[in-house]
Amino acid sequence: MAHTQGAAGGASGLPLAGLKVVEFTHMVMGPAVGLILADLGAEVVKIEPLAGDNTRRLQGAGAGYFAMYNRHKRSLCLDL
Repeated sequence: MAHTQGAAGGASGLPLAGLKVVEFTHMVMGPAVGLILADLGAEVVKIEPLAGDNTRRLQGAGAGYFAMYNRHKRSLCLDL
């Protein structure tokens, strides 16, 4: 889905434009929900541990998982 940027920097013309979401999830279901919100225009910030999300290091059939489920998101690593 193509996103166009409006004057305020948010995705314009999408139903969740202007909504900000902080995502504290990993693996499958949480990132899938965050992806749907991002595709609908929300600004999603994914919080990860300092070493990064474990799915970044998947190999074989899971190698593209992180990129697929975390597109349109910003990431921030925190030492929680």
